[in-house]
Amino acid sequence: MLCHVCYAEPDAMPDCPACRGSGRATSIPLCEEPWNEVVPGLFQGGHDVRSQSRTACVVADEFDLVVSMTTREGYGPAAGVEHQVARMADAGVDPGIAARVAELAERVEAAVAAGGRVLVRCSGGLNRSGLVVASALVRMGHRPDDAIALVRAARGPWALTNPAFVHHLRALA
Repeated sequence: MLCHVCYAEPDAMPDCPACRGSGRATSIPLCEEPWNEVVPGLFQGGHDVRSQSRTACVVADEFDLVVSMTTREGYGPAAGVEHQVARMADAGVDPGIAARVAELAERVEAAVAAGGRVLVRCSGGLNRSGLVVASALVRMGHRPDDAIALVRAARGPWALTNPAFVHHLRALA
């Protein structure tokens, strides 16, 4: 995982107090909120938050579409809410994963463009969900680095610290 301060950027790494020049993080904290709005209608979140409340991350009917990279029994969404499950590891992006992310990003973009409220979630709500959200933002016209910045602004500095995901997003330009 990339350092949450310098993001392994060559110019910032040598003086980074958080990673001491390594560009790598050793642990990632949980987010405070179960989900955050990245742009109007598009939310990113996860199944785990710092409160450890069993109900904090349960989705009812507040969204029109929920895309889950992982699922847990009892975490919703409610019946009648469209739910797409696309399990994937927080690892690399091979051609199959890239194609699946592109499909999900297209679906997310279409739902937001139609005025829907969309939640994309994974376990911690940082990397896998960030990959899909940022990919959708690129489809919406944002430059890859701007999409990454929007995700980090919404979910915090630990979002999109998977270097393979960042590389994939930057290649979308």
